[in-house]
Amino acid sequence: MAHYGELLDIFEPDKDNMYKEFDKYFNYPTMFKIKNVNNHSVYMTKTVCLLSNECRYIIAILPIDESSIGSKEKLANLRWISLQTRTLPDKHDLPSHGYQHKKDGALKASITRTSVTSEASTYKCDVFPLIVTLLHKKSDFDYQSNGNIISALETYSTIITLT
Repeated sequence: MAHYGELLDIFEPDKDNMYKEFDKYFNYPTMFKIKNVNNHSVYMTKTVCLLSNECRYIIAILPIDESSIGSKEKLANLRWISLQTRTLPDKHDLPSHGYQHKKDGALKASITRTSVTSEASTYKCDVFPLIVTLLHKKSDFDYQSNGNIISALETYSTIITLT
């Protein structure tokens, strides 16, 4: 089939649905490209936060793209391989994006802890092809053995990676 043309994209309806659910949960944010690092592009948006010495961010990491640093892109258009919600001391000069924490929807999908280290708890999700990592703040007993994606996102110590 190669002599008939080039495959442009792979149709993965389950993964496309997952991307849409994250975009909807966060109220369709606009992301800003902040850097390229290790063959990856990093996009970020700041969320509304009342912390004085730290800020909360939604971070999308994807294979390196051709967009320039500072360019804007909707989260819906980014095919990320890792999505993070993080509380960081960094003060990026980005506009704040607001969304309402939701208690239901597709991201209410259950996660089950598969491992614990002193740095993080790792979870698997049976509904979406994801690994959820929650970074420990105080001890390796910070998090329960079961939860859901929404509760993980709202800790702002979360790294989600595609499996």
